[in-house]
Amino acid sequence: MISKFIKVNQKGFLYLLIIISIFSFINTLSKGLINGCDFQWQPSVLFWEGINHYKKFIINGKGDFLCQNGEYAHLLHVLYYPFTLFKWETARILWLIVNIIFIFLIPLLICKSFKLSKYKTILLLLIFITCYPSRMTLNYGQQSLFVMFFMMLPFIFSNKISGFLSGLSYVKYSTGYVVFLNFLASRQYKYFILASIPYFAGWIIYFSITSSNPLINFFEPIQLSLKKGYIRDADIFSLINIYFAPAKILYFKLLILLIIFIINFILLIKINKNNDIFFKMSLVFICPLIFFPHSNYDYILLFPLLCYSFLNTENLINRINIYFVLYFFYFNRIIKHLIDFDILYQPVLLLFLIGLVITNIYSYKNKDNLYFFNFKFY
Repeated sequence: MISKFIKVNQKGFLYLLIIISIFSFINTLSKGLINGCDFQWQPSVLFWEGINHYKKFIINGKGDFLCQNGEYAHLLHVLYYPFTLFKWETARILWLIVNIIFIFLIPLLICKSFKLSKYKTILLLLIFITCYPSRMTLNYGQQSLFVMFFMMLPFIFSNKISGFLSGLSYVKYSTGYVVFLNFLASRQYKYFILASIPYFAGWIIYFSITSSNPLINFFEPIQLSLKKGYIRDADIFSLINIYFAPAKILYFKLLILLIIFIINFILLIKINKNNDIFFKMSLVFICPLIFFPHSNYDYILLFPLLCYSFLNTENLINRINIYFVLYFFYFNRIIKHLIDFDILYQPVLLLFLIGLVITNIYSYKNKDNLYFFNFKFY
């Protein structure tokens, strides 16, 4: 009934969404202008002053400024040099502008590359700029949009340049790692090497400017991340750390990391057996949400699955994907607050997300024979 009404009044419905989205986006920008606390400006300032912020923060046990704890790869602080030329108030506004560019560029690039209709492109763009993960990214000055943009390049442009630039996504270990792992799982060893160049270049520049021991400095970002004990309750790594006492020991954490990488690698091999690049990208991007700690802003990685599902909304599995992603984008935070029982709520969502990935793989593999998951609504 509702869907039929929307189909009949598509233009009017779209105009209404545009008006609502504009007001929502303006409200988000107003918050971003006075917040931006996650933008890693101060650690970058320290670096360009010749100070090893990793070593400093490891000793102090925390960062010096707001919530900028500097647990990102060396390369990020090298790239942030232009922002260090400005004071904090100006730098965070400039970073907000960069994030605004990414928030429009990502959906437009995905939709154009995979030939979604103009109507669906506008609708997906409106969803992306108004969903809670995107608004949170702009508000907090997060690096998630930056990372996602470079993560998706090798899926959209299969060339050496995109392979090289995808290495910029590794500045955030908890999400960017999947690009490197996926290159290995898909046997694209040439692109794996190309993507590694920016990371190693950032490391060399960092230890040279800070006069740090190269070998020690190479592992300091990971050491800082593990020392901080960054965990949530909606991923496998965090749940193990929460409920298994030995996980607090450093060597046990490293063992857990190794096991998780192996499991993730096997899952990526399964995903890469499919031929549809768009389909592969949508599932590869979900892997970081399953295996490693993430906050609400990282759920922007669900957006490719939403776009892929919009290609054929008649199939049941795609409708389930759409409902699931929209739930995360708009209702997850509200329901989570109302229930206020994360010990059960978050693991259930994680299990559903894992089940969704497996179901999508199975559905695609058997798309010509599996009736239930390709049931069409008329």
